[in-house]
Amino acid sequence: MLRRLCRLTIALSLSFGAIASTANARGFATAPGADPITAPVPEDMPMPPRVHPRRLPGMTEGQRVLVKKILASRRARNVNAFRTYARRGVYPHNYMNNGSLNIWIDGDGHMCAAATMIWKSGAKALVRQTKQDNNFIRLADVTDGALLDWILTSGLTHGEVIEIQAPMVGAPDRGIEFPEPGTEDWRIANDRALRAGYEVTLDNLAANRDASLEAALDALELRPDLVAKLLMQKKAA
Repeated sequence: MLRRLCRLTIALSLSFGAIASTANARGFATAPGADPITAPVPEDMPMPPRVHPRRLPGMTEGQRVLVKKILASRRARNVNAFRTYARRGVYPHNYMNNGSLNIWIDGDGHMCAAATMIWKSGAKALVRQTKQDNNFIRLADVTDGALLDWILTSGLTHGEVIEIQAPMVGAPDRGIEFPEPGTEDWRIANDRALRAGYEVTLDNLAANRDASLEAALDALELRPDLVAKLLMQKKAA
């Protein structure tokens, strides 16, 4: 019996040793900290095709160039509308509070810069609907819907449209209708501040034109439905 046990032990030891040797030879067992074995890549192995990082889904390069031209044209038109508005100097006034508030259209019918720009683009129904839905809308809060669609196809970035829609500062606690003697009407002071801010925005729009067009195209990349609509409108024109 003792001899049989000794023979069985020896046989098992030899078997486990053979298995361990085979595993090490095949790379199944690697000592901790050892570098893994990397198989060389055959020289004739085809490499995966490079994907254009900015190419729109399903668009040819020619279509991409066309979309960018459309955005550039719209950007120029919208910036021009904003410039005319800014230098005309007729802005809404905030009669609601003495803080800062976005006024889409005030009680005198004066539109903010963004509303005017959208109106001049031909989207008059969108401007009217926005006033009805939320006359104190902040375009920074817009994440979907017709307003976002307009922004994405305007040639401007969302950030630029937000900057154009500067909020209006309300009246001080006293002298809302009639300023105190020797003081300037708060509305004139606020209009002057808005005009100065608009000039800075116009300078930024000019300086960042090329980079902003690329950014606007990147944002549009996520909306192939809008891309298709732009191309159809261009074809029909």
